[in-house]
Amino acid sequence: DKPYFSTCFCEALRTLSVSDVFLETLSNELDLSRAERVGIGLALSDAENIGLNLKGQRFSIAQIEELCKNPAQPISNDQIHDIVVFLHQTDGLSKHMDSFTNIISLFKVKEMPFHVPVLVQDSNVRPASSHMDMYIGSFDDDFDSLLSEIGKEISMADIITELGYGCTADIAHCKDTLSLFEPLDDLGISKLLGAVVTTAAGLGEAHNTYSTFISAFGNSQTNDSFQSTAWDINVLVDSINEIAPRTNWTSVMENLDHEGFSIPDEGAFRLLMSIYSRACRDPFPLHAICGSLWKNLEGQLSFLKHAVAAPADTFTFKHSSRKLVFPDLANHIQGNQAWYCLDLLEVLCQLADLGYATLVRPLLDYPLSHCPDVLLLGVSQINTAYNLLQYEVLSCVFPALLKDTKNSSLMNYLWHLNPSLTLRGFVDAHSDIICLLRTVDICQDLKILSAVLDSTPLAFSIKLATVSFQNDHSNLEKWIIEKFSAHREAFIEECVKFLKESVVNTTHDAAEGVIQQPQATITNICWESCPLFIKVLQSHSGQLLTNQLVDELNRVEAAYESRTQGSLGRDIPTSEGGSDDIEAQANIYFHQMFSEQISIDAMIQMLARFKESTNKRELAIFNCMISNLFEEYKFFPKYPDTQLKLAAVLMGSLIKHQLVAHLGLGVALRSVLDALRKSIDSKMFMFGTTALEQFMDRVIEWPQYCNHILQISHLRGTHAELVSAIEQALAKISSSQNEPNIGNIFSVDPHGSGSPSIGNTEVSDASWQFTNPTPAQLERSPSSFPLQQRYQGFLGERSKGSTNSVQVTAPPSLQALDLHTLQDLELL
Repeated sequence: DKPYFSTCFCEALRTLSVSDVFLETLSNELDLSRAERVGIGLALSDAENIGLNLKGQRFSIAQIEELCKNPAQPISNDQIHDIVVFLHQTDGLSKHMDSFTNIISLFKVKEMPFHVPVLVQDSNVRPASSHMDMYIGSFDDDFDSLLSEIGKEISMADIITELGYGCTADIAHCKDTLSLFEPLDDLGISKLLGAVVTTAAGLGEAHNTYSTFISAFGNSQTNDSFQSTAWDINVLVDSINEIAPRTNWTSVMENLDHEGFSIPDEGAFRLLMSIYSRACRDPFPLHAICGSLWKNLEGQLSFLKHAVAAPADTFTFKHSSRKLVFPDLANHIQGNQAWYCLDLLEVLCQLADLGYATLVRPLLDYPLSHCPDVLLLGVSQINTAYNLLQYEVLSCVFPALLKDTKNSSLMNYLWHLNPSLTLRGFVDAHSDIICLLRTVDICQDLKILSAVLDSTPLAFSIKLATVSFQNDHSNLEKWIIEKFSAHREAFIEECVKFLKESVVNTTHDAAEGVIQQPQATITNICWESCPLFIKVLQSHSGQLLTNQLVDELNRVEAAYESRTQGSLGRDIPTSEGGSDDIEAQANIYFHQMFSEQISIDAMIQMLARFKESTNKRELAIFNCMISNLFEEYKFFPKYPDTQLKLAAVLMGSLIKHQLVAHLGLGVALRSVLDALRKSIDSKMFMFGTTALEQFMDRVIEWPQYCNHILQISHLRGTHAELVSAIEQALAKISSSQNEPNIGNIFSVDPHGSGSPSIGNTEVSDASWQFTNPTPAQLERSPSSFPLQQRYQGFLGERSKGSTNSVQVTAPPSLQALDLHTLQDLELL
């Protein structure tokens, strides 16, 4: 609706004095191209004012001449068209047409192709220019092309809709109208039906258009014959079947997936179903609407929206080839069976994944309230990229079905149908205490507890295991240890969170009835399991727990003890003796080391922490482990090579890191020296060299011990580097100072701490002789300790006496040692 440029331009100059100089100046100021200057002149040539008209013509001619002199300038098709029309229509200028058309090909035309419009006044007179022939032909071709394009844009459906309901007034007229569009194909009929159902009501006065159309073809019937207010589908379908008797109505339904198809309301859906029922007696082809996703997703949704809500006599899914089968629900089938159709559910789930969840959700209102079990079992058989709809249905339906004890068979069926979805349901619902208790019952009834515990997040599995094993703490302890071995620190972190929730963040006042059932049930179960969790976690605290987790665990333990006004009830060892708990925990650590679940470095770090710990239990575990290691020495020759090497590295590392002192240090050094004296092809010789390599940086602290090592002749042949290092160190000491007073090798701290000597250490007659063991030591014979378990050593049963704090008893020769005369150290 914008006014033409020429009109505005002429109106703007109407009150001004316009001259050729003015137009040239204006063009220069505006920096107009030559073609644009022509445009200004042509605009003025349309002026009603004769003066402006003539000035515009003169200016245009001058600019056209300049343009022809320099045709390389850019120009558009529209501008060329305007110049041609100007030259043709202006008196006295048509003679310039040939010269202008000759140079058109030289122009830099912005758009292609270019066709010169030619006004032919007399069809018998050919244009004067020979160049016009191709333009006339092009003009005719373009017109035919234009008509063809218009024909493509205007479909049968559009024309029938435009003509209105009158088209179906009777079969004769309907056939006459449809015959104009022969041959009728399935896609064309499908589009026609789409247009018919869309305009089922509300065309208004459109019937008058059909009356006018009929009159144009010479029909003498009055308008009243065609004043219909709705489509007559019987006339329409019968007319189609007569004109195109081979119409494939299944294909017609498949082609409903076309642009623009939509079912606006229930009436339109009923109309479409009536058309299909009239046209074909076969059941509606369900694959056409839910066999796959349409290109027109909105149109598909509009169909499904009305299909699922339709009564069974209008539309049914009963004949679906993929239906939900669950015997317990067979007697409850009702309606059009839409929610038993797996193809329908799959399409809805796919549409939800593609961003149409908001439009899909309203379709589920009915099944969620009337048959939630059917809906859940149905979507559980569907798997899509994101499973959005499946998870929404699960969150809405699963908790209620889980609580109902009558649904055990349904849960069994659901588990075997889709275990991962069932697991998600268990996890999502467990915050409801009743759901957690029912989950335990179902897992035990179906014998799937182990599978569920192994397949769910740790936080959930800890709660589930606690409740499931509430009456069987031995199995709970076994499960905790297994989970720790599999998940290590991640599992311990979740356990600490569980304990904090159970102990710190829960008011344990069930005895006064403050916590109501079933919440009280879960709270009590978790509370009673706390000592077991704390015990197992504390037993692994030296391995993988960070200092932060250790602190948190200690706070949880303290909080529990403060609420129970006592300890956790563990048998904490005293200085006079030990306990089975300490012995068992020491064995666990050694087993983990020998099975390489924990490294030697980690073991040393743990022992170092336990040695300095103020926790009596940790200190007792340290003493027990050192005692057991020394006691096990006599069995080392029967160890497999791998485990023997680990024991050697541990023994040498204890010396290196000063974790044994006084008499314990003497026993350790003696053990290494004894092993070095064995034959080079023996296991114990490998033990001795491996252990020595660990504390080579400390061995020079004991020069006399070094001399004993140098006296082992075969060591020089197999490990010359060790011998050489010791000799060089001794030579360096000799050259720098006189022989130091190091008589108290085993009693003086190398850092000058002044610890008492072994001579002043009270020793007992316990079993610490390596050369002449007492009968008490021999009571545990190798026959009672099988070879296949020899590398575990202390993992087997121990006499309770072995768990005493380390009061190492020296062999008789060591007890009689004169520490001031190293020459008397014959046993070394």
